[in-house]
Amino acid sequence: MRFTALLVSALLFTHSVFAEPESPRTPNPAFIDLHFGTLSGVGWYSNEPGGVVEAVSTQAVPAGSFQIALNGTKGFSRGQLACYQGEDDTLYPVVLKDVAQDRVVVDRPLPKAMLEGGKLYNFYGNDAHANRMGFACVADDALRQLAVRPMLRRAAQFKGSSGWEVINGARSEPAPTTGYGDVDDGVGIAVRAGNAGGGVASKPVVSFYENMVTNVVVNPGKQAGKQAATLDIVVTELKADGQVIDVAKTSVTRDDTIASVDIPYTITAGSKVRVKITVPSSTESVFYPGSITHYHALSPAEDINRGKHVLFGDSWFASGGRFHNHLIKRLNKATVVSKGIVGNRSDQLVARFFKDVPGEKPDYVWIMVGTNDYYYNTTGWLFQAQVTYLVDYIRSIGAKPILFNPTVGAIAPGNGENQLIKSRRYAMDTLYVPSVSLLRSPLMMDPSR
Repeated sequence: MRFTALLVSALLFTHSVFAEPESPRTPNPAFIDLHFGTLSGVGWYSNEPGGVVEAVSTQAVPAGSFQIALNGTKGFSRGQLACYQGEDDTLYPVVLKDVAQDRVVVDRPLPKAMLEGGKLYNFYGNDAHANRMGFACVADDALRQLAVRPMLRRAAQFKGSSGWEVINGARSEPAPTTGYGDVDDGVGIAVRAGNAGGGVASKPVVSFYENMVTNVVVNPGKQAGKQAATLDIVVTELKADGQVIDVAKTSVTRDDTIASVDIPYTITAGSKVRVKITVPSSTESVFYPGSITHYHALSPAEDINRGKHVLFGDSWFASGGRFHNHLIKRLNKATVVSKGIVGNRSDQLVARFFKDVPGEKPDYVWIMVGTNDYYYNTTGWLFQAQVTYLVDYIRSIGAKPILFNPTVGAIAPGNGENQLIKSRRYAMDTLYVPSVSLLRSPLMMDPSR
């Protein structure tokens, strides 16, 4: 019995490491981090005003600033997800950390300058939907992610606190996760450091590939005397001959909100990879490390402003909705068709796929689903199975899948049930980017695929 268990474990490990072979018949899926990326893990608050609240900047704001002067702030509140109009006329998500009568302070350095007269909008319309400007912001951020993120296959993942150990004098303690600033789906860890270089390091894993992208989800927390906390993230290659090389370094700055950070790099196949998150200066700090996901980068990002796109999902993709119309505007060299149906779950998308999608002869099929599943209490394994079917179905018709991970569940939704933890589990546990053949639809039984 023990031998059987070990054999099964070995097979599961093998499947978890080796990506299936590519062929022209199986277009690489693309992935958009909605949950931890665009939404920063922040959902709807019970005091949200609903509808669209608009404020106008009274002066130009340079990139890197944390403060936006406005003509008024009624309808905005601390902790709220919002979006601002950058000087490039696209919308960028931010989280409000302080709200005064004539200005707001946001959680991150503005990634793009804001012109005088630029607009700030609230994001959510209700507990399960963005408002029309929030939908436009999702579309803009999705296109930004797709423009820089290569096509990926997942090679290894550590969820939450399971992948980290403290280094250089830092200490950790359990941190129950119950709010929007949490990066875990149960109990995570709070890391406390008081000296430069204190932090956490991941467990080394072997990479069988050269071109890699590692994603780290982290809440930088707080640093004494700082507007917002800054963390350094370093990827280290541990070569078979004993060499230790830092192959990539980046930093992230947030004021106690979640960041999802992609780190691309190239190593020697067969080396081990380790990730370190550390405090750059000697100051009292607390931060919250989350999941680590190692991806094999199969091919560079591509220009998707071409061909035919089908939006296949729930109400976020509804025909004539703000997301649909905004994508038509942004993808001005492509055709964008909506097949979104209000209230749809993942099993309903699977059931109607061949009726609604192949006849459109799409080049790309976008998938947005999950909100109705977690409200319906769809189990995680069943949601995974449906997502796997959808990816295989799309690839079977020669189209490229573009998948979002789920929306962020409301802490205080209309039915009185907290949806946050369920949505976190969908975001952390679901394999949106294929890497294994454990869950395969009947269409993909050909071993050459």
